[in-house]
Amino acid sequence: MLLHEKLIPAFTLILATLLFSCNKGGNSGDVKPATKVENQIRESTVSGVKQEPPVYDPKAGGWAVEEWNEKITSSLKKLSTKIINDENWDVFAESISDNFESAFFSIPIVPELIADGKVEVFSKYGDPIEYSSFSSSLKNLISSVALLGNLERASFKVVDIKELDKKKIQSEVIVHFGGKSKGTYRELKGLMKMIWSIKEDSTNLVSVQGTFTASLSTTGKFVDVTESAFGNVVDFKDQFYRGQDYWTSRVEMLTGIDVGGWQGVSIADVNGDNLDDIYIAQPGGLPNRLYVRNSEGGFEDWSKSSFVNFLDSSHGNLFVDLDNDGDQDLVSGVQEGLLIMENNGAGVFSKRVAQLLPSAVPYSITAADYDKDGDLDFHVCCYNRKAGAQHHLFARPVPYHDANNGGRNALFRNDGNWQFKNVTVLEGMEQNNQRFSYAASWEDYDNDGDMDLYIANDFGRNNLYRNDHGAVEGSRFKDVSEEFGVVDIGPGMSVTWGDYDNNGLPDLYVSNMFSSAGNRITSQERFHNSADQNTRNYYKRHARGNSLFTNLGNGFFEDHSISRGVNVGRWAWASRFEDMDGDGYQDIYVANGFITQSDSGDL
Repeated sequence: MLLHEKLIPAFTLILATLLFSCNKGGNSGDVKPATKVENQIRESTVSGVKQEPPVYDPKAGGWAVEEWNEKITSSLKKLSTKIINDENWDVFAESISDNFESAFFSIPIVPELIADGKVEVFSKYGDPIEYSSFSSSLKNLISSVALLGNLERASFKVVDIKELDKKKIQSEVIVHFGGKSKGTYRELKGLMKMIWSIKEDSTNLVSVQGTFTASLSTTGKFVDVTESAFGNVVDFKDQFYRGQDYWTSRVEMLTGIDVGGWQGVSIADVNGDNLDDIYIAQPGGLPNRLYVRNSEGGFEDWSKSSFVNFLDSSHGNLFVDLDNDGDQDLVSGVQEGLLIMENNGAGVFSKRVAQLLPSAVPYSITAADYDKDGDLDFHVCCYNRKAGAQHHLFARPVPYHDANNGGRNALFRNDGNWQFKNVTVLEGMEQNNQRFSYAASWEDYDNDGDMDLYIANDFGRNNLYRNDHGAVEGSRFKDVSEEFGVVDIGPGMSVTWGDYDNNGLPDLYVSNMFSSAGNRITSQERFHNSADQNTRNYYKRHARGNSLFTNLGNGFFEDHSISRGVNVGRWAWASRFEDMDGDGYQDIYVANGFITQSDSGDL
């Protein structure tokens, strides 16, 4: 710790001196004014110097679709604000829809109330209803879920624009209304097709069609208890409370402290008191943190006393009982490889194995007894190759849409007595093993009694390794993702298994990225027009969002992402099947978001 505390300020001082000397030059005659690019570089590398975000210019790329989007989005954002504030929004709606022709909405039939402790979704429609004005169509739509005057959220997101002729365009817009009335949380989501007349400086709404789904919830809201639970933990308060913006403007990236947020959180009961504890991975130079729950509902910092406050850069960690003694041991992924720690049962850890991964950085770890020998084995996702002479700190996928130059994942077999063998090649997992892997999940998807593995990969194809336990010839694992319909070419972030339709078969949900701008641009004929259609489709798929694959029971899956309405998870990172309301059906929770400019709606 002392070494880092002394080195970082010293290094920053040296860097500042060098920058000052470089700007000063040998004499005044040699000094040249810094270029705009040089100033931007300086501002991005010297901590404490703020850099204004670039001004968005929709005309800069020569995309007419983005100029139209800017006009349409500007009008719809103003409408959203006025609807939430109940501020003469109907008058504004009429002002952007002069000479309006018609609106047709398919609105679900929704009861006034539902039973306590439930979440219900409604998508049964009567005949489409016609309205003569835009304001009346919106008023009836919002009233259908009893939210008129009670809205807390209203958003319109333009995902596609097509030119119909020289005077008209059609936009596809994802619509979301949410709020609370009569003790019930209510949401309305749908897709509107809006036709606009266009002039040089303006757009005017001519007609609209829309189909919607409603959901009602009486389960209540989750309450943020971070401050009450961690209020007495000094280091948590000093670091994690401050947030991304605070540290981005203060941390010097050249010290190796990464502010990108690619670190994970692990949950386990480390000391056997039946209370879950929290372990947070940190960038290099900052110690991993173990926060142990106490009997009063708060947390205590056990990082140092448990001997798990590693200063190495860490992305993913897994608590798992590796020696079958009933407590949670730790596999920690650090920059150089893996640290395997034994738990003494009271939350104190000791190192048993240090396993080098010389070519790639471990990002996430998952465990299962894949060989059915009675102890747990583990798989390590290694997103990127290590930085070096020909490798880069950040991913440079080649090709972008179907990259095959990522880090090599590793499968470790538990041979007992704290002996772990890298069996990646031996067991067949070297097949298609140079992707940018973020996360993996084990499941016996084919109900044959052994565990299979699905891997979500960024920048391209995912893997489904079927476990052919007991096969007479060949390797145990075989990648069958393309054969069985789950290759899901896209920016894979995470994966979760669950039987959402309650037919006894595990279904698959993969988190990807959804981008409204990506959807708009990739649908244009001009986009990547030198590429073949398959490549263009792959790029378009990258912007579509999350994927739900229904298990058909014969080894094959069907993509039901759009038909089930679960593809728009925004910039998704992690997801999980879970029965949130206890009705016997598994729901999906998606964690999403990223660093944005002042307008957080750009995700």
